[in-house]
Amino acid sequence: MITKLHIKVAGIVISILAVALIFTNLVSAGRASAMHADPHHSFLGGPWELVVKMGHGGDGLRFSLMVPDESKPQKLDEVLQVLKSPIKIKLEQYIPDLTWETTAIQHPGGGIVAQFMVKGNNFQKHIWLSPGDPARQSVSSSVGGIAIRKLYNPNTAEALMRKLKNPKAVGVLSIWPENDNQPFECVARAKETITLPGSKYKVTMAEYVPHYMIDTETKKVSSQSDKPVNPAIKVILHDGNKTHEQWLWAKFLSSPHEQEKLPVRMRFTDFNLQNAKGNHILAVAGRTKAWMLSSEKGRRRLDKAGPGRTYPFADKAYSFSIEKILDEAIIKTQWKNNSERLLRPAVVATILHHGTGRQTVLELNKPFHLRTKSGVLVLLYRRRPASSGAAR
Repeated sequence: MITKLHIKVAGIVISILAVALIFTNLVSAGRASAMHADPHHSFLGGPWELVVKMGHGGDGLRFSLMVPDESKPQKLDEVLQVLKSPIKIKLEQYIPDLTWETTAIQHPGGGIVAQFMVKGNNFQKHIWLSPGDPARQSVSSSVGGIAIRKLYNPNTAEALMRKLKNPKAVGVLSIWPENDNQPFECVARAKETITLPGSKYKVTMAEYVPHYMIDTETKKVSSQSDKPVNPAIKVILHDGNKTHEQWLWAKFLSSPHEQEKLPVRMRFTDFNLQNAKGNHILAVAGRTKAWMLSSEKGRRRLDKAGPGRTYPFADKAYSFSIEKILDEAIIKTQWKNNSERLLRPAVVATILHHGTGRQTVLELNKPFHLRTKSGVLVLLYRRRPASSGAAR
């Protein structure tokens, strides 16, 4: 039975898989024989048109879209007025071969980001990961994976990482005492009790599940698999008089079915390597040395991490290295033209509405949806049907 809880978890899993597919596809491509670049496809060429409509019904307005040379990037300078609405569409750029480039930029208040270079047969690819972005916390494939985790207290980071070599360790529990911005952090091991320094509380890490699921009728929690798809730990907080019990999820700031508020703030960070060869976790703590926890021959290995060193996957033909680690940065993905060939045509446009503008990239045959006060605006850049004439 599919529950509301399963649907919420699926949303996070889909986001993570979207990034993981980048790495998986690279490995698949590397194992295949080298292929030539895609040839020019004549069916991609014009004449083109831009279809604009409100909602999903009706034919909408059709504007002809022509460029002098379809194989070369060029500027566009035209504003389309959507009749009977305050919306205008400013066409800015035509791109014959669209590609997306991901980079990181310094940003006050941003988090820690790391760039990796993945290499293998017939390919190499830069990958950016960030512990603060659920969609960019890990990548994986059949030969292994890379994940990034954040530790909140740099003063205890090294000691924690050394304790994580213990095969019974499942992660790190971060606890913020009242009126304290610096958390106490300890290695999480199931069925272990620790005393929170300087407080009356004792914390028991009662149970760990790598793939959390709950029966909504019986309220019984179990693990759907041994993969760390949705890791969670059950904690019991007691002060001698009152006991608080709660599940902490590594991929949620708080439990979706939280019933009571804990007297102290807690966060669980998962460090499950699945004991599979080729899996690696980079731990960062901000302005301090980074650490790499790896699975090798069924055992955990810990190394100081930094740019330049190469780490192998299970298949020795594949490896990765850390290119850079940035603090107070954000990851941005921007469009650019890749070549002067008609391969992935797109149009860059800005939608003007009530004095504000939103830039978007319209890819051929991919509808773009924008919710406005008047309804959903739908834009479609497509090849003009042979049976229809030019439209404005």
